[in-house]
Amino acid sequence: MRNCEIYHSIESRNMKLHILRHAKTEDTSHSEKDVDRRLHAQGIDQAKTLRGFFESITSLDEIWCSNAQRTRQTSEIVLQNIHPTPNYTADLYMASKQNIIQKLWRFDSNKELLIIGHNFGISDLVNYFTDDNIQLNTGEYVCLEFNLDSWTETSMGTAVILDQYRP
Repeated sequence: MRNCEIYHSIESRNMKLHILRHAKTEDTSHSEKDVDRRLHAQGIDQAKTLRGFFESITSLDEIWCSNAQRTRQTSEIVLQNIHPTPNYTADLYMASKQNIIQKLWRFDSNKELLIIGHNFGISDLVNYFTDDNIQLNTGEYVCLEFNLDSWTETSMGTAVILDQYRP
């Protein structure tokens, strides 16, 4: 019994960063602005499939989502009634890897976090943390695990890929 408690304590130190690229989108928007592009029918189907996958992820503490229409739609479908309310933010719209890292370093918590965003920033972020070469496709999810105590300790090559999924 004591060994289980120790293992659980050590395991809880591992931080997880869940990353989801928005689902497939239409090529243009009614306003002709990129931020207003909506999900394509195929993207809606992707998001519905992702919803089934996300029902098994019960540990999310916080969700950051770009304020773009396509990421909002993706989050509304995928996370429907199963997770905390996303924090929709303009600073994640087409954010670079460095901008996301700066935001993470200001996140004063070691909670499990989901980021729903755009390429190339989120793929670059995954590659930086894993020292790998991964290009996230639309609707693709990856979970990174860090054996660290704080987001401020994260740096190049400090994560491993714990899970990856694409409908």
